Amino acid sequence: MKINRPLFTVRCSRLRLCFFWTIIVVAAAACAPRQLAWEPRPAGQAEAQLNREGFGGVYHEVKAGQTLWRIATTYRVDLETLQWVNDVEDVTDLRTGRILFVPGVNKVMEIEPYRPGDEIPSSQKISIIWPMSGRTSSRYGPRGDRDHQGIDLAAATGTPVKAAAEGKVAYSGDGMKGYGKVVVIKHASELSTVYAHNSKLLVRMGERVEQGQVIARVGQTGWATGPHLHFEVRRRGVPEDPMDFLSAP
Repeated sequence: MKINRPLFTVRCSRLRLCFFWTIIVVAAAACAPRQLAWEPRPAGQAEAQLNREGFGGVYHEVKAGQTLWRIATTYRVDLETLQWVNDVEDVTDLRTGRILFVPGVNKVMEIEPYRPGDEIPSSQKISIIWPMSGRTSSRYGPRGDRDHQGIDLAAATGTPVKAAAEGKVAYSGDGMKGYGKVVVIKHASELSTVYAHNSKLLVRMGERVEQGQVIARVGQTGWATGPHLHFEVRRRGVPEDPMDFLSAP
């Protein structure tokens, strides 16, 4: 068989060229920076709402010895906002390596680890009133296979919900898992109050409110079987029995 040498030479050259570029592409891919498996992803509806509000933020990787309270204090972010936007149920159990979204800041900061004696509760006292009148349908404490972290007050849909004390709205939205439309208010003495399952929210994040001011309307949004207010009192994010702060109705 007679081979057409010019044509054969051209085809071999093309094959060598294709092989050469294949090696280049494979080498470039191998050297390219790879996406880390732990690269943070949006935390959910709460983070999306903060971004819609124009807060922005950064991602912080929790290091050994860091506490949520110290992280919030260093970034000058409300502990309650940091807790809820990241769906942290227990602020005393923060896993090393967890990625937190810190809203409203533009720079990742170094956090000093916790040292015993650093976090002494404030002695400042505040007065907390009932957020509404109604039958207490569920109390604080164990309920089934989990703890009930507040009290439930049964009331008709639309009943006014009032701020239990003056403070600043740390969160107002529907991005907290199970809580439906919820308001979180930051008070003095490292306390915050939570008002969940509302039908309507009447305040915005960052707004100052007075004790007794109407902040929402009773509903049954989120994980609720009927219209009621779920009310919590938290100190540095840790739930405490609201009845320890409220006078007899």
